[in-house]
Amino acid sequence: MDLKGRIAVITGATRGLGFAMSEKLASFGAKVIMACREKETGMKSVEKLKTKGLDVVFKKCDVENVAEIDALAASLSAEYNHLDILINNAGINGEPMSTTIETVDLAIFEKVMNVNVRGTLRVISKLLPLLKKSNDARIINFSSGLAQLSVPRMGPHISYSISKTAINQLTWTFAGHLKDTKVKIFCVDPGWVKTDMGGPDAMLEINEGIDTPVWLATEDKSKLQSGYFYKERKILPW
Repeated sequence: MDLKGRIAVITGATRGLGFAMSEKLASFGAKVIMACREKETGMKSVEKLKTKGLDVVFKKCDVENVAEIDALAASLSAEYNHLDILINNAGINGEPMSTTIETVDLAIFEKVMNVNVRGTLRVISKLLPLLKKSNDARIINFSSGLAQLSVPRMGPHISYSISKTAINQLTWTFAGHLKDTKVKIFCVDPGWVKTDMGGPDAMLEINEGIDTPVWLATEDKSKLQSGYFYKERKILPW
């Protein structure tokens, strides 16, 4: 796989899936902008990959902070004439397993929605002008099995589930708006992965969790359908 000359932005790239995807795409020759909310942690992650000879760059961006998203977009516009890949990986849960409809904490709900949905929407909106300058641009939004409406809910995470279902709808809606451009957009369920969020009991290793999003970022575009929800390299109903 040769991604030389292609430029990727990955949010939440400090650790877990974001870090692994940064390493993988950079190992294919892409320049990867690793966007993270914590500067010190982000710089350490970037240095780990630079020691391997990979072309990675750190940019501070907390996707809950609209001003930081706007600053990221301004910085990238000043430094690059296009973007090819945007992976919206940053996301949070933070809701107790015991939460019920009667006990939903609106502060937690709003924070989850701000990060997972509003943040994703704003990042896409602000970086779209650069993506439109690519001859083959991909936007990959991280969703979840908890987003599916076509199967019984897989868990109790009310706010997180709602936010990820919204991501699927956002992806479908945006695909319609982008149909006459060279930008394709997808959402992906990475599965239950052993990360800080997924926990040690998860079924999949990180390298398994990044397989489909990396595939969506690199596969021949003629083989992919914009707007759809993917898992294990296949389209899922949701």
